[in-house]
Amino acid sequence: MSEQIPSLALILMSEDLEKLHAGSLVGSVASMSGMKVNVFVTMNALAPFHKKNFDEADFKYGVVGKEILAKKIPLFDHLLQEGKDFGEVNVYGCALAMDLMEWKKEDMIDVFDDVIGVTAFLGMTNNAQVITM
Repeated sequence: MSEQIPSLALILMSEDLEKLHAGSLVGSVASMSGMKVNVFVTMNALAPFHKKNFDEADFKYGVVGKEILAKKIPLFDHLLQEGKDFGEVNVYGCALAMDLMEWKKEDMIDVFDDVIGVTAFLGMTNNAQVITM
């Protein structure tokens, strides 16, 4: 019997910079630790991934987020890209939420692998640990 690779399904729902940063950090570290990581970006979490919002640093944040920006700490996109570069991270935009906002994959920063529905994402989460932020 082959050993199954541990996996993590990370669902990002919040537009708060701190939650995006924490979720991206968890996903990146998990992938570098040998886990397969699938990230599903949905609802309000999609807005910071939109190129216009990202380029303008139009983020919602609290005290920690303010320090992340002030100290020019690498943002969630960088953390996810590191996870892709040094491990196995796939990032997916939620098709329903993107349709509602009339956004296409091309409108988003270049970290998304694809835009998929909830059913497709759930099909990927077989036996995965699930974290929602």
